[in-house]
Amino acid sequence: MSAQNDTSKFRGLMLVAGREIRVRGLSKANLISLVVTVVIVGVLAALPSIIGGDDGPTEVGLAGESAPAMEAQLDAMGGFDITSYDSVDEAEQAVTDGEVEAAVADGALYSEGAASTELQAQLDAAWQAAGVQTGLADAGLSDEQIQQALTVEPLETVSLSEEHDIGGPLDYFTGLIISIMMFMMLMTPVQYIAMGVVEEKSSRIVEILLTSLKPWQLLGGKVIGLGVISLVNLIAMVAVGLGVAAGSGLLADLPEGTASAALSSIGWWFIAFALFGTLAGGVGSLVSRQEDAGSVLTPLIMALTVSYVGAIFLLNAPTSAFARILSIVPPFSGIAMPTRMAIADVPVWEIALALGLLAAAAVGALVLGATLYKRSVLYTGSRLKLADALKRAA
Repeated sequence: MSAQNDTSKFRGLMLVAGREIRVRGLSKANLISLVVTVVIVGVLAALPSIIGGDDGPTEVGLAGESAPAMEAQLDAMGGFDITSYDSVDEAEQAVTDGEVEAAVADGALYSEGAASTELQAQLDAAWQAAGVQTGLADAGLSDEQIQQALTVEPLETVSLSEEHDIGGPLDYFTGLIISIMMFMMLMTPVQYIAMGVVEEKSSRIVEILLTSLKPWQLLGGKVIGLGVISLVNLIAMVAVGLGVAAGSGLLADLPEGTASAALSSIGWWFIAFALFGTLAGGVGSLVSRQEDAGSVLTPLIMALTVSYVGAIFLLNAPTSAFARILSIVPPFSGIAMPTRMAIADVPVWEIALALGLLAAAAVGALVLGATLYKRSVLYTGSRLKLADALKRAA
């Protein structure tokens, strides 16, 4: 008998969830929103390659006795397409004809107009190294000895101030995409849940539904249904973002752990949605008119907005004290922590603490939201204050 009751309760929960999926998930508005959002995420993921992508190798001509050594140095530096000429005149003519951007021959740099400062610096460094290599060869050193003499360990970078530890453009855009996805996939369903509750109250449909369903089934089904829709949308965005990054060749250039951070954002979203979604249903039951829904939703909208704005701030200072606090304290950690994880190395204990606090807050929100909904969903009239709703009999 108990098993049958449990099955019946679960069936009622799933019926409400299924209805939400059919009505909201398959609606034209949701499908259009999904397409637009996925396109935005795809464009953002490709943006680094669009605005700062590789323009192709620089065409450089070489001539003279130092040409072989110069070619070796430029090959080691990478990013150059080298053409060797038999004479200085041929190299100079190649620059005039536009075959190459610049040419180096017998200690001179030829270019049509002034070469860029960066190109001059690169060619000058290659010329200096080539001269040293040629001098060592003339001194009788073997190729192996020359290689050892020219091999110098790069400078070790030591940051004395973690507060200014800012990632590169790819780090920034990765964090930006994650923060946008998290914000949109929390804001939209939270509003839908609250509006749905108010709509059912104002039309008195909820009174009919409660003759065969429990309040927790109505609220739980609504949260689960909209959660499934949002989860599908979020997975689509993550897949598109990672797919575009892989297709444009940026995925390999992203910091180690970026892909796992993007995937883990799904888990962070799940907990944050449980927190905001049930609270939205609870506070939505406090009013009976759509016009009043905005007033009770304001605290949740403000919390989400602060989380998003804070996440944008920490993109520039991921190790600052503010960023650490924001990414640990719920409910802000739901957006801030996955954003921070994408652009910086976050200590494991901070991640564990943030996860534990957010989960605990979600449990508390589940209890509070369900209590508010149960005690207020049948109330009609002016807006019911939070304290009064908690005092009402179940």
